[in-house]
Amino acid sequence: MKKYLTKNLVVILALAFVVAACKQPTALIDSAKAAIEDVTKAGADKYAVEELKALNDDLTKAMDEVTAQDKKFFKKFGTAKDILTQLATKAAELKAQVPAKIEAAKNLGIQFQGEAQTALAEAKDFLAKAPKGKGTAKDLEALKADLTGAETAFAEIQAALDASDFIGAQDKAKSVKEKAAAIAEQVKAAIEKVKK
Repeated sequence: MKKYLTKNLVVILALAFVVAACKQPTALIDSAKAAIEDVTKAGADKYAVEELKALNDDLTKAMDEVTAQDKKFFKKFGTAKDILTQLATKAAELKAQVPAKIEAAKNLGIQFQGEAQTALAEAKDFLAKAPKGKGTAKDLEALKADLTGAETAFAEIQAALDASDFIGAQDKAKSVKEKAAAIAEQVKAAIEKVKK
């Protein structure tokens, strides 16, 4: 009787081990999701878009593996566990890198703001030298209106920087720089035309 009980206990323990090994890694899944949410809140959704996409792709890969194993009788979640463990490590590394990426974006926004300011000043100088004469009044008024619009947009760059929207500040600065450069080019072309 004792042998029978021992034998059954061994079988029960073996089955318990198999069942435990076949259990979904829910704690790792929850941990990985929380890590991705954490790094997203830290600013990765704006300043580390590609890296965040890679983390989400890894999570999808792990979940696909879990789904595939769920359909099997003998489930092996080792691959999914490995992916989820690596994902958590990558998320922690990315979270540590985000502040430097934000600082780099801020510095680039400030640099672009300076370039936009220089382009505006150049456009103003060219506009002051623009040929005035018959038939140019309408064109000059249009260019002045464009310049006023660019100056208004320039003020929005600082507002974006103050709001810590460094990507927005970069985009606004690029737009102002392009508008100012277009104004300067039009005036240069008009000056060349008059010279000829």
